[in-house]
Order: sequence, then structure tokens, then C-alpha cells
Amino acid sequence: MARAATTPDRDGLTGALREARQAEAAHFEAALELRDSKSLRLQLLKDELLPVVDASPEARELFDLALVPGEPPKLWIDLISFVVMEPDPRSYRFLQHRQDRREILFESADRELMAAAVRRHMAHLMVARERQSAAAAPAPLPPAGYTSASLILAWVSGFAFGALALLGLAIFLGFLKP
Repeated sequence: MARAATTPDRDGLTGALREARQAEAAHFEAALELRDSKSLRLQLLKDELLPVVDASPEARELFDLALVPGEPPKLWIDLISFVVMEPDPRSYRFLQHRQDRREILFESADRELMAAAVRRHMAHLMVARERQSAAAAPAPLPPAGYTSASLILAWVSGFAFGALALLGLAIFLGFLKP
């Protein structure tokens, strides 16, 4: 009889705890599968964009496609732009950090459309960088060497300075009386 009192009751707290633990384990497993599916979709997008970046030295310099795990996983395009799977696990959302907010640049459930939007964004950034580098290019320097006028001026200045120096030396040594 004492043994019956120590066995757990299926309808009591022990059974409820077991059911709660099983439900929590199922929830965590579903969340893990969801995160994995988001990461897989972002990896497919990265694989589609990688040849575009590798094809151009300028693009390799500007863009570093990096898939960062987390919740939500993010595919970083550059320092301020990234793609996430939001608001649902089948929709791509292309975001860009601004000074005070995040701006949605493009959103689609189609990977092809998202890849095209990211490629357009990359192209615009590359054109902007070309424009900045062209505007910042230094003015061309004059050719090395001396002009005829500067050579004549240097010769005349040297001759006049030498004549004055000889005159001053003669006065100093007393050859000429002031």
C-alpha cells in the first residue's frame, strides 16, 4: 500500500510536467527547423549572387556576401545592407540601415526577383563609387621641366645678384670709396 502512494499519478503533476516538456521540445525542434530553413534559403540566394561578385574586381572590393547565423539569420551584402527572411519564413526582405531607421529596399517571396534587386543595388553602388572617385581625382600636374621664361628669369636674377655681391665686396675691402 505504501508503494502505491509513491508511484506517480498519470493524471497528476508528473504527467502534466512530462507533457509540458514534450511540447516544449517539439516547439524548440520546430523553431530550429524554421531557422535552418531560413538559413538554407539565404544560402541559396548567396550562391546565386556569388558569381556576380566574383566576376568583377570592383564588386569584390565593395561587397562581401556573409551569411550570419542568429535569429533571424542575415545575408549581409555590404556594411549596411542585408537580406532576412521576414515577415514569414518564405519571404525575402532586403533592408538597409539608415542613420535613424531601417529602410526596406525590396521584398519578395521569389528568390530570382530578390537576386535581381540585390544585383541592381550593387550596380547602383558601383556607379556611385565610380562617380565619387572621378570627382576626387587630382588635377593633372604640369609637365616636369622648366619653361624658357623661368630659365631666362633665373639667369638674369643670378647675374644681378652676382654683380651686387661683387660691388658690395669691393666697397667692403676699400677698393671703392663711397
